[in-house]
Amino acid sequence: MDISNISAMDISLLPDISKPVMDFYETSFFRPASGSSPTPQLPPPALVRKESQAQGLKTVKFEHLNLLVKFGDPSRVRLEEAQAIRAIGRLFPAKEVPVPELFGWRVDQGQNFIYMSLIEGPTLWEIWPSLTQEEKKSICGQLSQIVASFRRIQQPSPHPFIDGFRTRADLLVGSINCGPVQDIYFRAGRKAGPFHSVSAFNDWVQLSALPRLPISEKPADPYRLLLPDTCSVFFSHGDLNLQNIIISDAQGCRGIAGIVDWEQAGWYPEYWEYCKLTIPGPCNHEWREDGWSDSIVAPYKEEWIAFSEYWMWRCP
Repeated sequence: MDISNISAMDISLLPDISKPVMDFYETSFFRPASGSSPTPQLPPPALVRKESQAQGLKTVKFEHLNLLVKFGDPSRVRLEEAQAIRAIGRLFPAKEVPVPELFGWRVDQGQNFIYMSLIEGPTLWEIWPSLTQEEKKSICGQLSQIVASFRRIQQPSPHPFIDGFRTRADLLVGSINCGPVQDIYFRAGRKAGPFHSVSAFNDWVQLSALPRLPISEKPADPYRLLLPDTCSVFFSHGDLNLQNIIISDAQGCRGIAGIVDWEQAGWYPEYWEYCKLTIPGPCNHEWREDGWSDSIVAPYKEEWIAFSEYWMWRCP
């Protein structure tokens, strides 16, 4: 695929997440082995819950089926993630952006169940200390190409704004389906967006952080001016920490096997991916300090200063 010519993401073609049951019968899970019948069926939610108890996990593996099921309350497991996986898989069939294959979903007893292919391998977090400098450089180079690929996806136009109109200068900031922003930064508060402008999004970033501080400790805020109100909007993963990058474990041939956890994906200002990539925390250790993240996405240093302060205020 010529990724320089990727067209706009047609939100009318995204799967309808209002449906409680969805199967994608053209995917590999439903292709029976030669001579076998009937058509395979996804494990029902009751069986997934039973396996979850046995495995002690909320993400359940059925290795003999090459299947992973992510399930939980809609506040944690959102069907927008299924839309993102499906869209990316269809836009990049040659795996320029390696995502799990989406097989379907279920909504059962107030929980969402997302069924996808199992990508085997350790996370980048797990093997980072054992990698050589050359391996780290190679993996970061691969990740840079992956990010560049999905940042070339164009926004749908015109956008379905609440007030029913848009100007050509505006770019929507919101979820993959042009709904509210899905980023975890906003989840403890009121619905965020979708936003008509980057300026409105930046204002919400600030306002979402400040109320977390006691009135006596609220500082004068010098950081809002560091967030640009005029900039590009890109499709972003929104959570590219080392635990969401799966690495092929073949010695001498280590590379990125998959990018997972797309639940925060959507349309964000150009600085957002870098800030989330370098978010303060133990999972990113030398990721930022040694400059590896700067080789993946163009650095936004001033924006990162503001974001990191807001993040600490928002998530104490």
